[in-house]
Amino acid sequence: MQLVIDIGNTMIKSYVFENDHIITSEKDFINNWNRLLKEILISYPKVEKAIISDVNLTFSKELNELLGKIHIIHCSLALNLPFQTLYESRAHLGADRIALLASCFLHYPNKSILIIDLGSCITYDLIDSEGIHQGGSISPGFSMRYKSLNDYSGALPLLDFKKLNDPIGISTEEAMHSGVYYGILNELSGIIKWHHNKIDDLMVILTGGDAERLPKSFKNSIFANSNFLAKGLNFILKLNTIS
Repeated sequence: MQLVIDIGNTMIKSYVFENDHIITSEKDFINNWNRLLKEILISYPKVEKAIISDVNLTFSKELNELLGKIHIIHCSLALNLPFQTLYESRAHLGADRIALLASCFLHYPNKSILIIDLGSCITYDLIDSEGIHQGGSISPGFSMRYKSLNDYSGALPLLDFKKLNDPIGISTEEAMHSGVYYGILNELSGIIKWHHNKIDDLMVILTGGDAERLPKSFKNSIFANSNFLAKGLNFILKLNTIS
């Protein structure tokens, strides 16, 4: 059995795999990481190896200690990966982005893919049909945009997401909702159009917790299931360990 751990900025997700099949998955807030993983290890004592994708990095030492004798690898460009990358700042390509690129290669080999992950940040990564990661871009996500409007102004409130039917707000709150929502929609549309103009047979995949906030027919993109990143991590784990 393999354990896949995906640590984000606010949530931790864990998956127990038997070969390529997910036996169970759990998620919780970061503050509860210790309890969540202890319960997994008690319930599945046959877990022998684990891979960790961690963009938080605040409790790495404690995490390694908790996992004890389990063989652990941390997702990074230093591993044996199914793709190559042209990214120059190799140490700074996030583990989550690496896992998503591996999952693209696993599920859609020999395809040119723009993978868009909508979380705390919105990340865009292009992998071509030869399995070469061309690079990408990063911008603020929904919650980060709301928070910045509040943090960097003297009067704007901190709001939770709300979808408006059109971009014309008739109050400050509606104007903020409009700016965040339609700003992101138009950013996505513009970047996708730019890539489509370069690559005729481009496949666009949308993933991440905030992808569900987009229209379901958004630009004919594929909405990846919630296990897409985890399957990429499990693929990387298999490439870097002996059965």
